[in-house]
Amino acid sequence: MTNDLRRHWAMLAIGLLGLILLLTWLFIQADAVSPHAHYRYQAALRSLRQADVELNAAVLASRTGLLQNYDPMVRQLRVVREHGRAIAALPEFLSAGARAALRVKVDELVALQEEKATMVDRFQRGNAVLRNSADYFPQAAEQFLHALGAAAHRDADYGQFIRALLALGRASDPELIGRLRVQADRLAARALPARERQSLDHLLLHANAIIARQPEVDGLAREILRLPTALRHEELSHLYADAHEQSLAVAGRYRQLLYAVAVLLAFYLLWAYLRIEKDTRELAAAHRALVERYEAQRRAEERLRLYATVFSNASEGMTITDAASRIVAVNPAFCAITGYSEGEAVGQNPALLNSGRQDRDYYRRMWAELAATGTWRGEIWNRRKDGAVYPEWLSITAVHDEQGRTTHYIGIFSDITERKESEQRIHHLAHHDALTGLPNRLLLDDRIEQALLKSKRDGSITAVLFLDLDRFKNINETLGHEVGDELLVQAVKRAAAVLRETDTLSRHGGDEFVVVLPELDQPQDATLAARKLLQALGQPYALAGHQLTVTASIGLALHPDDGATASALLRNAETAMYRAKEEGRNTLRYYSADMNFASLGELLLETHLRSALDRGELLLHYQPKIDARSGRLVGAEALMRWNHPQQGMVSPALFIPLAEECGLINPLGEWALHTVCAQQRKWLDAGLAVVPVAVNVSARQFTHQDVPALVAAALAQSRLSPELLELELTESLLMHNAEHAAAVLGNLRGMRISLAIDDFGTGYSSLSYLKRLPVQALKIDKSFVQDIGADGEAVKLAAAIIALAHSMDLHVIAEGVETEAQREYLARHGCDQFQGYYFDRPMPAEEFALRLALGQ
Repeated sequence: MTNDLRRHWAMLAIGLLGLILLLTWLFIQADAVSPHAHYRYQAALRSLRQADVELNAAVLASRTGLLQNYDPMVRQLRVVREHGRAIAALPEFLSAGARAALRVKVDELVALQEEKATMVDRFQRGNAVLRNSADYFPQAAEQFLHALGAAAHRDADYGQFIRALLALGRASDPELIGRLRVQADRLAARALPARERQSLDHLLLHANAIIARQPEVDGLAREILRLPTALRHEELSHLYADAHEQSLAVAGRYRQLLYAVAVLLAFYLLWAYLRIEKDTRELAAAHRALVERYEAQRRAEERLRLYATVFSNASEGMTITDAASRIVAVNPAFCAITGYSEGEAVGQNPALLNSGRQDRDYYRRMWAELAATGTWRGEIWNRRKDGAVYPEWLSITAVHDEQGRTTHYIGIFSDITERKESEQRIHHLAHHDALTGLPNRLLLDDRIEQALLKSKRDGSITAVLFLDLDRFKNINETLGHEVGDELLVQAVKRAAAVLRETDTLSRHGGDEFVVVLPELDQPQDATLAARKLLQALGQPYALAGHQLTVTASIGLALHPDDGATASALLRNAETAMYRAKEEGRNTLRYYSADMNFASLGELLLETHLRSALDRGELLLHYQPKIDARSGRLVGAEALMRWNHPQQGMVSPALFIPLAEECGLINPLGEWALHTVCAQQRKWLDAGLAVVPVAVNVSARQFTHQDVPALVAAALAQSRLSPELLELELTESLLMHNAEHAAAVLGNLRGMRISLAIDDFGTGYSSLSYLKRLPVQALKIDKSFVQDIGADGEAVKLAAAIIALAHSMDLHVIAEGVETEAQREYLARHGCDQFQGYYFDRPMPAEEFALRLALGQ
């Protein structure tokens, strides 16, 4: 570098440095006036002025009594001091002369504010004392006048002094205050009794405080308000505004100078930019061409790397062949799926993988489509190196050159073995039971339809067996569902072992199974198969460490005699199965048309029973209870009857179990309870000598309803004494849950309801529990009474029941007494009451009312 060049660069650097310093100084001077500092100082001035005004207002309000506390004055004094310190910090952008003048005004204002603060403090103390005495003076005056009594009316000086002091108010009249001070001294000199003297001293204490403090407080308030703080605020604000305008004018001149320098610099930079831009454009054009070539090469390399990554890491197998179908490349997935290495596959024909499952026509169609469209997709079976055949989904694409000639073929395939297996599993689950693997209802319908088609074609017989395991629910509830599932699996294995391969065993649901026996020559073949099933299923099962015997009930329907469709055969076979259960279980029953008629009859009867209560078809008959010694009427039992509009009187043995089964027994029992209580009330209102009436409580009602609450509601509604109602419950009901039964019966007995155990001797009683139950009577079941008169155990049992009841202090009622021999035997052994046809049949309420009227 030459000396001239060095000097040139040195001068350029010095010039740039000087220019930078100049611009920096101009920027600082042009921006010296800070708007933020200006607004902050103006805000402090306004806030100080406002605080001073509010302080004066607070003093005036406190003196006139408009303000009851001094918090506003304290708050405004704090604000005045804070803003006094704020205005003492003058903005830095002001000139030295302006700052000196403002400093003098600020000091004057701060001094005045401090003087006002001192006076306000004195005002607060004096006004507090004055306000306290002014508040307590009326009370002290009232106490004094009350203590003085009648003397207060004779001596007018006291009243005149009090009224004058009260009239003093908030205004300070010097002449009035002088008079009041003389009067106070004169009153203080008077001689009074001790009690009146104490009240007068208390009165004069507050009066002297008011007389002394009021002129002082009023003077302080006037002095505070006369201080020229507002004038000093105004002068300081005007002086600051003038100083600010002066600073703005100086800053404006510096900005003009900065603008001129900036314009000159901009022209110079524009000239330099245009000169550099020309050289830059020429260099940029050459650089773009180089970048474009580099970017094209980079994109090509990136695509190649991407393609290589996809080819190498794809989970699908990939094969590239030439136009002659010779393999030129394979990816790692190809090797993993087929078992061939890259070296073994390259150079070979893809026929290397041929499994032989597709014929030549299949490949001919594939190549024809590939030639026509350039692509082919489909499912194909190939063979691995180890000989295993597997399914794959294959996609082949032809690659063409610029002239349209085929240069390569790209094949992409994936092993779909797992997908095929999943499809098979889903198909199996859709048509088979998950637990047993047997055909489900969907597949069963198809098997029955196929069997029926064969029967129609060759004239053979098809049998459908509906099989249900007996008391399977008990095993599930006692041993658990896992044991129940194991029982089903073992039962399926036994059933399958005795069936033919052409037979179908299907799980219909729960513990119900359906067996389809196609192509039978005669019905006896179906009977033989059913008996084999009963024998196999009836053998003991090893379950949960127990040897359990579970039997089955089978219903059988034949095609074409018992149904022409799958649904008809299934329905009829199920009907026959239910008949087998009704007739003792562990048996086989053929379907007959009578079964459907009987089922239909029960269904219609249930339908009519559901509306019988609303239509008023139900009624109660009353069967008398006779005292064994006197022969007089001592009670009755209410028995439900159903007067069907078409069938007449329906037997209770028919509709009561039906009501139990379909859940109607609860509303029927509740109706019976309310009807008996209402009927008793009618007989009482008619003046009849009523007797206790017993109402039967069903097991379902006792378990699912609050019987004490029902009884209480019925008694309250009819206004009936509880001694006129008796409840009869079966011993099996009470023994089912003895703890619960004891609690419920205890509640009923606490309501003074009589309780009796019905049908005693027919269940499995526990004497220890029976002794704990608060019952009053036992009813001997009529099955024991009917055999009296012939030699047998029943006679001995009846006598034993009577003796047992009496030993437990219970009354005994014998029901079903129909002969004189029965009556005489029971009476001889001490039976307390009789009930039966020998004395009276159940009778309507009107007829029973006549018995009550006769008292017999």
